[in-house]
Amino acid sequence: MPHDHACPDPACGCGHTHTQDFGPRPPVAEAPRPWRPEDRLRAISIGVFTRADQILCGPVHSDAGQVTGWRPLGGAIAFGERAADALAREVRETTGQEIGEITPLGVLENLFTHEGAAGHEVVFVYRARFANPTIYEADQLALTQSDGGEFTAKWIPLAKARAGRVRIFPDGLLDLLPR
Repeated sequence: MPHDHACPDPACGCGHTHTQDFGPRPPVAEAPRPWRPEDRLRAISIGVFTRADQILCGPVHSDAGQVTGWRPLGGAIAFGERAADALAREVRETTGQEIGEITPLGVLENLFTHEGAAGHEVVFVYRARFANPTIYEADQLALTQSDGGEFTAKWIPLAKARAGRVRIFPDGLLDLLPR
């Protein structure tokens, strides 16, 4: 998918005006380390955090460091853990923030290829809200991955995603969201 050239930040693609308001932690410039999908079915939980007509997402990078799309916050569900609890834990671990108002939107089966490797996920999708309302005022949110890598989540305009100018993962997610 081509980069959305309406955005002034070539590594972003979100399309909105950037300011120096990066949220509760400083901005991060380092792209995550290369990754490959696991060679097994993986259950994950993701959270749809919205403000106006935007969704908070972290970047999905190619091995070359290019942003290929965006995915809502979340991660793996541990054995014996409920999907909603996994979402709260993953968001707490990556952002240091608490969330609430976790309500189910749907479940997606995500068959995908990343850098030539096949992936297969069952994705539990929830709408959620940050307990700290100032998160919604920041243009970006610095996140820390479990491997110590850091990246920045941004508010992505849903209109651009629906128009195909910005790619949101997993496929089918936009169909679960009201227009």
